[in-house]
Amino acid sequence: MLSTIRSDIQRAVLSRGFLAGAFGMAIVIVLASAASLYTTFENGPQLPPGYHVELIGNALSSDMVMFAMPILCTLPFTPVFVDDIQSGFIKQFLPRCGVNAYILGKLLACAISGGLVLFIGILLAYILSTLGLTPLEDPFDGGIIATYSAMILGKAALFLCSGMLWSLVGFTLASITKSRYMAYAAPFVFYYILIIIHDRYFGAWYYLYPREWLNPSHFWILGDWGLVLLQSAFMIGFSIIFAIFAKRKLGNG
Repeated sequence: MLSTIRSDIQRAVLSRGFLAGAFGMAIVIVLASAASLYTTFENGPQLPPGYHVELIGNALSSDMVMFAMPILCTLPFTPVFVDDIQSGFIKQFLPRCGVNAYILGKLLACAISGGLVLFIGILLAYILSTLGLTPLEDPFDGGIIATYSAMILGKAALFLCSGMLWSLVGFTLASITKSRYMAYAAPFVFYYILIIIHDRYFGAWYYLYPREWLNPSHFWILGDWGLVLLQSAFMIGFSIIFAIFAKRKLGNG
């Protein structure tokens, strides 16, 4: 079972989709930062201390990043079950690994790659910002660097968690509908519907607001861990749905 899980995770994180998603996330963050950076440089070449962190933090709260996130997290692995069924690969692979190992491997690989693709994309953007802008900033205490890095890592961790959830949404719905298009479209559609419902009808239901999961502005029991636990519950729910469907599908051939 462990070799199957390891193989699936490697297949996901070493895929072209993962590479495209990570670089895509970094590019979206850079584009979301462009207007702010241009305005700042208009006022002079010298930047305030910590500007490279503030720039990335603001970009991660922008509409551009918010709406790109549920699409980019689907690129590495979400259509894999549909591909395996349609290509006939599963008939050759399943006898060697077993149904349970196959299901668990696909779920873990999808969730891990969907979260990591956003996490790594954010780190790439932060590295670019640090290398490009830090030399232009006013001097500041070197000890602050660790605090700045922790802020970005905290943000990236929230994106990682949401990426895991939305990739599983796409993976599960694509598998049930047998459609590769659902793998990429379903997370964005559900994400957008939840935003519309919150903004227009149920503003008090912030715990079901996807943007709140990425940039919390309300009180959460256990702080950010409350966000993680809530999304983990949804992940478990979608994983159970897929497991039930896949067992029936694979059991019937």
